[in-house]
Amino acid sequence: MTIDRSYFKDHTVWDGTYPYPPEFKHMPDLAGLEAAPGVLLRPFWGERLMASYVTFAPDSIAPLHQHDQEQLSLVLKGRLFFTVGDQSQWMDVGDVVSIPPGVPHSATAGPDGALAVDMFSPPREGFQRASDSK
Repeated sequence: MTIDRSYFKDHTVWDGTYPYPPEFKHMPDLAGLEAAPGVLLRPFWGERLMASYVTFAPDSIAPLHQHDQEQLSLVLKGRLFFTVGDQSQWMDVGDVVSIPPGVPHSATAGPDGALAVDMFSPPREGFQRASDSK
């Protein structure tokens, strides 16, 4: 299966303006927010999408919670045991899970800890408020 070649244009049209200025960041250097003991979030957001670089200490737990945002979580390092609603499974490097809005979920790191990127749409305002207050 391939993407229709018309997706990539030989010529684009842009008036040179931005709806908001682009930002380039190195996520591991962003200010951290402790979500739970051993779970450190480093959020970064645009207007309609947010990503959070999440570091899990060995055997740490992101307790059961829920929110109105849609979430995707991608494991970059280590292992995470995810529970989403009534489904649970271990996730390894390269695994991704979709979490629908309002569905309770939790994650537990394996014995070597883990690193993941969580993506949210729309952005989680509480993360931005917590980051702004630091």
